[in-house]
Amino acid sequence: MEFKSVGIWLDLSKAHFIGYQDGTAQFLETLISPHERIKREEGEENDTHQFSPNPEHMSNNEYRKNNITQNELNEYFKLLEQKIATFEDVLLFGPGTAKDQLKNRVSESKSMKDKWVSVQNADKMTDNQLLAFVRDFYKN
Repeated sequence: MEFKSVGIWLDLSKAHFIGYQDGTAQFLETLISPHERIKREEGEENDTHQFSPNPEHMSNNEYRKNNITQNELNEYFKLLEQKIATFEDVLLFGPGTAKDQLKNRVSESKSMKDKWVSVQNADKMTDNQLLAFVRDFYKN
């Protein structure tokens, strides 16, 4: 079945793609983010410990980690954009800010300007709740 509508439950660690067509919602795939929330290198304590006793000072280590995190998130959102490109209607839902960040990226992209994108808040859900959420959203 070729889906034109998709619901994507996402946070910064993963995205569940749920296709919708003719009253039927079906899991398509789960994309795991390359972004790791907490990174610690062996023997490392908190970020200010390594270079400076001053807690207001941002260490090189903290700056480097922030860069790595931003690059990983950009990679994750790029992957999501590529997957979204095949759908006409996109529902982004989930906790946190990942859905809003992705909507902003999609709305700034010239290749995605014809897409209909909606954002809804939602908490963690079971598989059946995810399917029902997408089904109910597109029925209305």
